[in-house]
Order: sequence, then C-alpha cells, then structure tokens
Amino acid sequence: MMIPDLPELPEVLDQSTTALRMRGRLTTRLPQMDRIDLGQYYFIDPRIEERRRYQEAVRIAFEITRRQNRIQAARASYVDRMMQYQAERKRGWWR
Repeated sequence: MMIPDLPELPEVLDQSTTALRMRGRLTTRLPQMDRIDLGQYYFIDPRIEERRRYQEAVRIAFEITRRQNRIQAARASYVDRMMQYQAERKRGWWR
C-alpha cells in the first residue's frame, strides 16, 4: 500500500501591518485632481447653496430654541405667581 504525496501548501502571504493595510489597494497612487471652479458647471455654486441651506437650518433651530425658552420662562413665572399666591393665603399657626 502506497501513501499518496502531500499536496503543496499555498504561499504564505505577508502578515505585516503595512501589507494588511495595503491589501486590495492599488500599489501606485492615482494622480491628484486639478482644482476646478464648480461655477462653470452649475448655474449656482453648490458650496454656496449648501452654506445657504445650513444657515437657514441654524436660523430655524435658533428660532425654535428662542420660542421654547420664552414658553418655559412664562411657565416658570406662572408657577412662581401661584406659589406666592398660595403662600400669602395660608395662615400661619401663630395667627
């Protein structure tokens, strides 16, 4: 009875951190893109439009916060008045 030969082991890949990080990537870097003016391609510059949308969102958020603060201040004032009213109406044990 003959023992069959063992199959060849696969090649062991480099296990260094650099090799693990670079696995699946291109080995050479792509050339850097030129800085282009987006105003040529769009009627409105997208960066300006995004900035305008962000400013509008911040303005709305501040308005909501301002209204909430005003409502909370009115509630606190009402509670203070009611507590003062109750305190003035109660008779102390010494009377």
